[in-house]
Amino acid sequence: MGLGMEVAAPDIMNRPPQSKQGIFTWEVIVDILVYGVWTAALCLAAFSIRMWGFGDGNLARGCNKEWSEEIKDCELVFRARATTFVCLTWFALFLAWEMVNLRRSFFRMQPKSKKYFTQWMYDVWRNKFLFWSVMAGWITMFPILYIPVLNDVVFKHKPITWEWGIVAVEAVLFFIGVEAWKWAKRGEKEPAVDPPLEQIPEQP
Repeated sequence: MGLGMEVAAPDIMNRPPQSKQGIFTWEVIVDILVYGVWTAALCLAAFSIRMWGFGDGNLARGCNKEWSEEIKDCELVFRARATTFVCLTWFALFLAWEMVNLRRSFFRMQPKSKKYFTQWMYDVWRNKFLFWSVMAGWITMFPILYIPVLNDVVFKHKPITWEWGIVAVEAVLFFIGVEAWKWAKRGEKEPAVDPPLEQIPEQP
């Protein structure tokens, strides 16, 4: 809903007319596949790093059925799940801002702007509905992680501490991957725009 309230892109009048193939163009379908695979790969990496990189890899048994303080073996897998959950949540929220424009960089949505390092802040704040929607998604993540019973009994998570470092690195990698894909798409040759009527030569 927030994306639907975005203002028109600055180059909207320079684009050729859209075909009648609807919302799910081939570009959008390929984007869904690329971003989905990249998100899945990073989430699996986050879980694996916490489980096997910094843990002993003990997936335990019975952790999905019930929780009690006596089941100490579930601590590791619960923290790995929480790390993955936070990564997935951040990726989904950041992707909403990246999708404001399918090709332009999140950091250069306004190509003629002289605010080279801060323009993205103005773009994020311009659509306040989307901004507060993302903030709401970000805030509601913390009760799920840190409120007792809600975290371990309901969502099968445990609070994370130093794992935020994993989340931060994964978020940077997510941005790099999305920006690299959009950069590659910008290198493609777009169809030429029809010339204005006054530039069309008259037929004899």
